[in-house]
Amino acid sequence: MPVISLPTGAARAGVKIATNQLTTIQIRLASVELLVGGPYGDHRYGHTAVRVSTDKLDKVFDYGRYRNSWGFGNSEGEGILRIWNDFNAYIHEENSLGRVTTGFVYETTEESAQKVLEFFEQRIAGKPLLSNKTDKKVVLLDTYFALGPNCTTLSVDALRRVFPEIDRNWSVFQQGRGLGVME
Repeated sequence: MPVISLPTGAARAGVKIATNQLTTIQIRLASVELLVGGPYGDHRYGHTAVRVSTDKLDKVFDYGRYRNSWGFGNSEGEGILRIWNDFNAYIHEENSLGRVTTGFVYETTEESAQKVLEFFEQRIAGKPLLSNKTDKKVVLLDTYFALGPNCTTLSVDALRRVFPEIDRNWSVFQQGRGLGVME
């Protein structure tokens, strides 16, 4: 069954879809969501991104090495932030890789969601814009390192603006999977 997810502002404006099947429409209140994707193909690593939904927008902040990589085992690279304007486009790309993504939704206030947006706005200020299309904007942030800054460290840093203890006791959950001994 197809699922369409949109912020309350878009739902109030009206939803028009053409399907010949039952479709679920999810109305999203202000929230931040940690999107945790598993490994795919021969890649042993997962992925983490942040989704921010407010009354007026729904964006996914997706940081990774999406262009040039270097270093031992390509452990470093250009730190690219993709800012998706359409969650469905983001999750479609993740699913096309065979990756299973789990979302951890934290309902919050509009003001708190705005703090996460401001975090990313501060990070991209003055950074080179690589692409700006309808579905996403692509910005070169910095150098990405496998051990940080990486997709998870940036995502958790953003959520700390609203939930300062979101990663309290993180070491209890660390399983040591993914990176090899040499990495």
